[in-house]
Amino acid sequence: MIENISSKDNKTLKLIRQLKKKNGRTDNRKFIAEGIKMVREALVYVPQDLCCVVASNELFAKEPGLIKSCDAACGRVYLVPEFVFDELSDTDTPQGVLAVINWKDKQFNAGEGERRIVILDGISEPGNMGTIIRTAEAIGYDGIYLMKGCTDIYAPKTVRSTMGSIFRMNFKGGCTASDIDELKELGFTVIATTPSGDIALEEYKSPEKCAIIIGNEAHGVSHEVMEKSDAGVKITMDGMAESLNAAVAAGIVMHWINLK
Repeated sequence: MIENISSKDNKTLKLIRQLKKKNGRTDNRKFIAEGIKMVREALVYVPQDLCCVVASNELFAKEPGLIKSCDAACGRVYLVPEFVFDELSDTDTPQGVLAVINWKDKQFNAGEGERRIVILDGISEPGNMGTIIRTAEAIGYDGIYLMKGCTDIYAPKTVRSTMGSIFRMNFKGGCTASDIDELKELGFTVIATTPSGDIALEEYKSPEKCAIIIGNEAHGVSHEVMEKSDAGVKITMDGMAESLNAAVAAGIVMHWINLK
């Protein structure tokens, strides 16, 4: 059913405001996917998890087919004035539609069939997290292990930055050093990406099963996690810059390892 909402105090709108904060997402077990592309991706890949959709009246006039598809999928679509939607939005230029999605714990554990894993150690910037998730899926990695201290993968900016990969990628959250040990028992070679690495990336011969560690934007790979690595690789840089953005570095390393 498509309903109109005019009051800012509506319980659905209150829920959306809560979901913009991490504790709100955790308490309600829901997150927001905002934007036309993200809502379309949700309709394709997680229609069963759609809780509701909120759209501006202006967006409904432009994209009636999208809104009707959302209604067919979840039966709960709410139309609001543009100024109300703008208040709900987490972007500077709102597109006028967002979906509230039920968050399900689907913990991924690498098995015998997986060959490529990304281990994120303290990635704190949501945009970097989302870009790494998107890149890992594009290159064909099997899953992402999230060490304690990483930013929330369901933060609005992270979700938008994945451009839909959040719905398809495999994750294991709250990982510790013991999870890295388990990967090694499965035959994974664990390599850390670090400016102090002994091996240049272009000289590294990738093993059959490889897990790549990407460290915190400011501090790099933590000492505890570095101790679990089998090798440290560095990206050769000829310019004056001292380091690369974490998401850029991750993309370079993931692509190079996958070529080997």
